[in-house]
This record gives sequence, structure tokens and C-alpha cells, in this order.
Amino acid sequence: MQFSYIIIDGNGNPEILLDKLKTYDDFLCVGTCASPGEGLNKILEVRPTVVFLSIDGNSTAEKAASFAMISEITEYLDQLPFIIVLSENRDLAYDAYQKGIGGFLLKPVEDHLLRKCLLRYAKNHQNSENDKICIRSHGDYHFITTKDIVYLKADSNTTDFYLMSGKVVTAYKTLKHFENILPFFFFRIHHSYIINISHVSRINLGKGNCYLLNNEIVLSFSRTYKENIDIIINQIS
Repeated sequence: MQFSYIIIDGNGNPEILLDKLKTYDDFLCVGTCASPGEGLNKILEVRPTVVFLSIDGNSTAEKAASFAMISEITEYLDQLPFIIVLSENRDLAYDAYQKGIGGFLLKPVEDHLLRKCLLRYAKNHQNSENDKICIRSHGDYHFITTKDIVYLKADSNTTDFYLMSGKVVTAYKTLKHFENILPFFFFRIHHSYIINISHVSRINLGKGNCYLLNNEIVLSFSRTYKENIDIIINQIS
């Protein structure tokens, strides 16, 4: 997984697009939103690399709110997401491109046009994510590849990194600090845990457990982070 995305759909019907996007393993859905205002908050929270923005071409209010959101993003972020507008109104494309969007798809979205749009984006943004993280323990610096991190565990004001090799590295920073800097495929599932979803092998909703590394590791998840659990299930399924 290299890229994250959210869907903003004022009609509350993102399922059709979600189904189409599930076939692209390099793209991970990190949220769906029902309005441009909600979408802006989500963008600032999770920093997706791609935003799918559905605009009703017959609604002047929705068009104005969507374009206002696009303009407002530039006030808060230096690195802007790649915005793809979806609309049944072809005439909306000119105004959308004037606002600086990356792509426009006519609804209903045709599979081959969506594929071209995503492949073009992926080609131009290869290796955009930093694949290493520096963990400092006093004067000892560990440079660890993110894919080798299985999960993180909070321990007072320190954080333990559990690696594929079985090694545990302790960093003298809080779990919250690493939550803000880790790549998008790391999800917080508990006050004490952040997991790399690449290593998830099972989730039991009844017991509230998340299993990693072919069920060798069992971690509890809390209701507070149930939305993240839903995103993980949706991606893997």
C-alpha cells in the first residue's frame, strides 16, 4: 500500500466507488465523508494522498461549498492531496481544473477511465512515502524500515516498537508522537497500541481482539477506535 484516499459524497452513496477502488491494492481508504465541511476536517486529520470529491452538478450550493473547501485546504497544508472530482455535469470540469484539481471523472464512473486516472497518479508519485523511521534511545539511533514494524505499545512516556525480527526497541517519545508521523497504514486501535495493518491476520469483533502475524500476537482494541477497525476490515476484505 502506497497511497491513502478519502471519499467525499454529499449524496451519502460512496459504496459504488468504494467497490471499484477495492481492486487497487496500492490504495487504502481511510475515510468517507458526507459533506465538504466534514471532508475538510478529515483531510486535516488523516492527510490522505488522494481525495475523491463528488459534486452534484445541478446544486449551486454544493458546488460552492466544494470549491470553497478546495481553496481552504491550501491555508492549512503545504503538501496538498491529489483531488479527483466526480460529477454528472461535464461543464463542471473547467471550473474544477481552474481550482487546481488533479483529475475529473464523469459519473457514472467508467472503470477504464478510473484505472487510467489512478495509474497516472501512481506513476507520478512512486516512492513518495518515507519508508524508514528514526527511533532514538538516548544516544542510540535506530533506523527502521516501517514495513518491519509489527506494532507499537505505549509505556508511560516511552513507546516500545515490536519488530518482525522479534526485537523490541524503546523510544523516549509518546505513542501520540509516532501516531502523527507514521505512514497511513499504521492505525491506532487502543489507547496503548498502534498496529501495522500489513501484519493483521484476524479480527474478532465479539472478543474485541486483533491478531497479528498469523495469530501469534493478540491485541485488544477499544470502542474508541472502532472506526479504525472498520477501515481495516473494509480494506482487507
